[in-house]
Amino acid sequence: MKSPHTRAFSFWLPGRRGDRTIIWDVFDYVFDADRRRGGRIRVIRTYRNPIFLAREWAEAMKAGGFTTRRAFAKAIGVSHARVSQMLGLLELGPGVLRQLEALGDPLHSRAVTERKLRSLTALPEEAQESRLKKILVAGRRCQLR
Repeated sequence: MKSPHTRAFSFWLPGRRGDRTIIWDVFDYVFDADRRRGGRIRVIRTYRNPIFLAREWAEAMKAGGFTTRRAFAKAIGVSHARVSQMLGLLELGPGVLRQLEALGDPLHSRAVTERKLRSLTALPEEAQESRLKKILVAGRRCQLR
């Protein structure tokens, strides 16, 4: 039997890939009815790993036959600058990409965001790795509070 909340929140539930917006790509809402709380809905927020998202966008561009980032951006409903920012993350060093992939997808906090990673692309690989360590340590510190 469907929950009475399913209809009210059906636009947030997985399975409607065509209706996704950038907000959906940044975080998903997972509804978890907890019996200990009397059946209230507990919202658990998760965030997309920016590297996984950038790879998905690159694959979608190739698979969809888009010749420009601008055409792809129009198709998914974001600005071309946003697409360039996300795809620019794939220019990070291979060691940094491996470390970010090891975090998995989805993330449970905003310890690593596209905005924080964007500045790393201009640095040499050794500096990228040391800066990434600082970002991860700062993110863990925020989680512990």
